[in-house]
Amino acid sequence: MRLSIRNRIYFSFLILVSLFVINGLLSIYTLNKSKKLSDYISSVIDPSQQALGDFKSLLIESKMYSTNWVFLRSSAEDKLALEQLHRVKYPRLRVKLLALTVRLNDKRITDNLKNIFKGFDHILAGQQRIMAALKAFKDYDDPVTKLGAEQIIEDEIIPHTAELMAQLEKVAAMERVIKDREYKNLETYAQRLRVLIIALAVVIFLAGIFLSLYLTRIIVFPIKQIIKMVKDLGKGKLRLINLPKKSAEIDSMVRAVNELSRKLREAAVFANETGKRNFAVEFTPLGDHDLLGKALLTMRDNLKVSENELIQSTESLVQRNKELEQFTYIISHNLRAPLANMIGLCQLLGMGPHSEQEADKMIADLVTCVERLDEVIRDINHILQAKQQVHEQMEDIVFSQILEDIKVVFKDYLEENLAELNCDFSAVDHIHSLKSYVYSIFYNLISNSIKYKRADVKLVLSIKSHCAGDNVILTFRDNGKGIDLQQNGDKLFGLYKRFDTSVEGKGLGLYMVKTQIETLGGQIDVQSKINSGTTFMITLPS
Repeated sequence: MRLSIRNRIYFSFLILVSLFVINGLLSIYTLNKSKKLSDYISSVIDPSQQALGDFKSLLIESKMYSTNWVFLRSSAEDKLALEQLHRVKYPRLRVKLLALTVRLNDKRITDNLKNIFKGFDHILAGQQRIMAALKAFKDYDDPVTKLGAEQIIEDEIIPHTAELMAQLEKVAAMERVIKDREYKNLETYAQRLRVLIIALAVVIFLAGIFLSLYLTRIIVFPIKQIIKMVKDLGKGKLRLINLPKKSAEIDSMVRAVNELSRKLREAAVFANETGKRNFAVEFTPLGDHDLLGKALLTMRDNLKVSENELIQSTESLVQRNKELEQFTYIISHNLRAPLANMIGLCQLLGMGPHSEQEADKMIADLVTCVERLDEVIRDINHILQAKQQVHEQMEDIVFSQILEDIKVVFKDYLEENLAELNCDFSAVDHIHSLKSYVYSIFYNLISNSIKYKRADVKLVLSIKSHCAGDNVILTFRDNGKGIDLQQNGDKLFGLYKRFDTSVEGKGLGLYMVKTQIETLGGQIDVQSKINSGTTFMITLPS
């Protein structure tokens, strides 16, 4: 049965639309695969690598706390930390790592991790023996017990910890290989998507050529204008023409070809620009049932979201890497100084003989170095605690109660110096947050105002709160010495950065304040002028 011209045209368009739909579905499928792979990297591989890093830190803490248990009988804080590590931190981290390893679905990593857990259980058993042997303060006076505990440290805990650190690094290397492989797969999907977009443009172009040749064969020859128009379409010249109405079929054909030319051009331009990641180009689907147009728009939107997420993740990783490098450099420098002094003093003591007075002085200097080293380690512990992500222990906090608790600490100073500490929490006096962080923020900012007060005027510190959408704004304003923000603004919240050495301090307070605020999901801004005071504005999620 011979088909009519209209039916043949309908059939041709049906093939063209089918090609559009198939290409669109393939694009959506590729986007979904890319999204799943991206989710797998962010929800499994990255958390697993973070957990391995936490495990390394746990190994170091374990060795340090157990060593301090043996050699520092009065270190109650380290003993409590070691017990907490046994009861809470290690079991939680183990469960988390095992769950992530199951999702990684890599037998080598699973086997290696199980061996590491087995080795660490052996270390914990050794620590349990030490904890049982040196349980009471008087147990340290028993030389046999003390020597046995030291032997466990030297023969078991220290070498086995080093072995486990090496094994952990091996597992981390395996996971890095997996991550690199998945990123390559992600790039493959992106490449495939670009190919699909280009293929769509090519198919549209070829379909136009095919349609033009087909129409020239089935439409009446004498209609030269239509033939010329179709030939131009076959040459890629997508333009609109006007013809006199000779028949309904010819007129419908002309309108259809004109519309096709316009939409093909728009779709080709849109697909090409989207392939170049130009997401601002405008494109309107043919209608409510244009599956290809909607698929192209969906593809554009998904690509834009994926690219923005990738850019944000990359910027966040770069920033965190810079902060880590700076933190590592500062801490290593601060650890090196007392260690170098201790090594020098030990060498001097070993060169003997020395008089009793000289030996006592060297020992006193050595104790001072140890105390400085311990102070640096405590600072590191406080910093790491401030950087921990907050998931639990959130509670309702009353600002006025926090301030009353801090007033008790500074009561003597406030009374002796007639200092004014004014507060206005009438707008908002409650927040659901982490109490220890909020207390620390209040304490450090009030302490700084007291430290850097002007000698010629009475200290006046005002604290106010108000709401801004879903956030709480806290304002701390004093009339102290002020800060030269033009010279020191970019270093104000740096670690161990001090700009006024006339008072005691370590340059840790504002660093802790900024770190704790950002950990709570907020931000801090500062305004200051020399000899006119300083204003800190803190934004916290309510």
